[in-house]
Amino acid sequence: MAKGKGLPLGAFLKRFSTESACLDYLAAQRWEKGYVCPKCGSRHGYRLSNGRYQCAQCRHQVSVTAGTVLHKTHLPLTKWFLAFYLVCQDKRGISAVQLSRQLGMTYKSAWYLLKRIRAAMGQRDEKHQLKGVIEFDDAYFGGPVRGKKRGRGTEKAKGFVALSLDSQGNPCHLKMRVRPNMRGQTNLCNR
Repeated sequence: MAKGKGLPLGAFLKRFSTESACLDYLAAQRWEKGYVCPKCGSRHGYRLSNGRYQCAQCRHQVSVTAGTVLHKTHLPLTKWFLAFYLVCQDKRGISAVQLSRQLGMTYKSAWYLLKRIRAAMGQRDEKHQLKGVIEFDDAYFGGPVRGKKRGRGTEKAKGFVALSLDSQGNPCHLKMRVRPNMRGQTNLCNR
């Protein structure tokens, strides 16, 4: 597979076709060097039939989804994984309506799922520090309003945008923040 091209849909569906395959993947991501009990630190545990892991020493049970957006979900992990795949495959993103059609669920469920996925992506991106050449700009959100000020005098939401570029000048990472004004210290993206 070419670098940065992603996993083809057929290969994705084959790899994550069962709940067990999804649980195995999550366990491998959570415990890269093998299971570790969060209570006693023991490295000996086993998976129960309900998908939880139990420590062989203290018998503490933990789910691989605990502390993640998947925690206490009632949807099958196969649907969650497919939703993650669909969100990540389209560079323009995906709407809740489109996701509901693709996954065969109600709009309300798709909207909630998408909201949780976006929140998780936002938390991940919050920790990312921009590097290299960084370009800054401001943006105003909302449609045109007759008889009102335009540009920096507008009452619309003011967004501050920072974009890091690689050595060839291609965009790498983007950060956006809503700011009360576009002056000095309020513009810093890491605040």
